[in-house]
Amino acid sequence: MVYLRRLLFIFPLLLSSCGLFTGPTYDNYRPDRERGRTLTVWMLSDIQPVTIPGRHVFERAINDTDRGVTEVNLAVIAGDLLQARSQAESFEWFLSTRKRSSIHNWYEIAGNHDVRSGPVFHQYIKKPGHYGVRVGNILFLLLSDESTASRTDISDSAFQWWRKAVRNNQQDIIITVTHAQLLHSGLFASFVPSRRIADSRRFEKVLREEKVAIWASGHSHLPQGMWGTISIERELGGTCFVNVSAIREDAFMDSQSRFFIFEDGSDVVWIRSRNHTKGRFDAGLDVPLKLDRPFAWNGKAPELVL
Repeated sequence: MVYLRRLLFIFPLLLSSCGLFTGPTYDNYRPDRERGRTLTVWMLSDIQPVTIPGRHVFERAINDTDRGVTEVNLAVIAGDLLQARSQAESFEWFLSTRKRSSIHNWYEIAGNHDVRSGPVFHQYIKKPGHYGVRVGNILFLLLSDESTASRTDISDSAFQWWRKAVRNNQQDIIITVTHAQLLHSGLFASFVPSRRIADSRRFEKVLREEKVAIWASGHSHLPQGMWGTISIERELGGTCFVNVSAIREDAFMDSQSRFFIFEDGSDVVWIRSRNHTKGRFDAGLDVPLKLDRPFAWNGKAPELVL
């Protein structure tokens, strides 16, 4: 509650477009050559409805994505699928809603609310606590929250797995997904202990030594038009930290998510902001992020890496 009160107090001061990133929008981007095969990744988080109208927000986001976004190849949920202590009926609703989507490949991690649901979460969501997903030369590394605390707790064994995966796959474009953010991510609210990963420095040490292209997280429910929802941290190896917002309609906030759009043969990924409440991309928030290597993909489906 203290975090929310502080956020509501300073929110009007921070609502502005991200001035660090200026240039072309995705819609008017015209490379000199034909575009290659495109991979579109839906990045979303913090659905956790507490009412029937709250459920409709996720249902509308599914419908909006099906209607308004061309051929989404996979979706990644950065935790808090449902509210804490959810029962079987809620998970059945969630999975049936997701099944109605045209997206066939879904991947997710647990957030703190999911951990609080206990064994029923793992009964319905059968992914490991940490795992990878490979598509072309992109490697997603997904790390679940492991405690009921508001902060994100990641065990030493999960950290060791992540560090080894990062070090052994430097030839790939690595994207890490967690529920909360790192202490020095540059994202707003990373100064609040309950909004970040406990013992962040062990991860930050690795980032100074090895390349991770993008670190995506949720948890803070921040609208994407405000400062501190995307940040490139040169001191952490140039990793781009991205808050993917929340599929919720709260005070001052629409239901929002991100889309990562990669093109075969291109070393630029477009990070786009989708407003599901209004049914549109916010083109002024488009971020063309230059990668250290081109994306390469032959169209093969994503593969789990355990």
